[in-house]
Amino acid sequence: MDNNTRKLLGLTDKNLFFDDDWLEERKYKGVNAQIIKGNLTNRFSHCPQCGSVRIIRNGSYITNSQMLKFKERLTILELKRSRYLCHDCGSTFSAKTDLVDEHHQLTKELKQAILLELFENQSRKLIAKKYFVSDITVARILREATKDYQPNQKYLPTVLCMDEFKSMKSVSGAMSFICVDGTTNRLFTILEDRRLVKLTQYFMRFPRKARLKV
Repeated sequence: MDNNTRKLLGLTDKNLFFDDDWLEERKYKGVNAQIIKGNLTNRFSHCPQCGSVRIIRNGSYITNSQMLKFKERLTILELKRSRYLCHDCGSTFSAKTDLVDEHHQLTKELKQAILLELFENQSRKLIAKKYFVSDITVARILREATKDYQPNQKYLPTVLCMDEFKSMKSVSGAMSFICVDGTTNRLFTILEDRRLVKLTQYFMRFPRKARLKV
């Protein structure tokens, strides 16, 4: 795989290696998919558990991570990951990549794309169908986002851009709420319920001085 193709697919991690025959087409969970096959190998200088330098290669294993669809087709990154063994403490550890969170099957880029889709007025089922994931997966990504985006409780941007998007069934209100810093265009917060009483409760947590600056 050449560098331009790597950039196009977002596979620029220097620990990823691809053979000439890196693309395969086959069914994945019953769906026709494009399988990108590669190897993931990290150069560890010491054991992350005990710090020992007495580490050796200890085989490998295969992981499958779903990427952003390419040409409207399901795209899977199939990686052969190197496993390592520490002679001193006996722990094993594996090669990692920033493309996907540990123990997750969706790449970070795919999860971000799904999250952005939630800001549009469309159902979770439609988003799930569009990205070849389940409705439950879309809901989980939303829940993770509401936990991750916790702003400074003493600060409010001077410009707030607010919008609503279709909520999860588990939420009392029909719509959820998103708020973006109008100056930096960075996400400020996501709230599961956009009803006025809930928004009032949320923004009243901020000091009056911060609220008056908006």
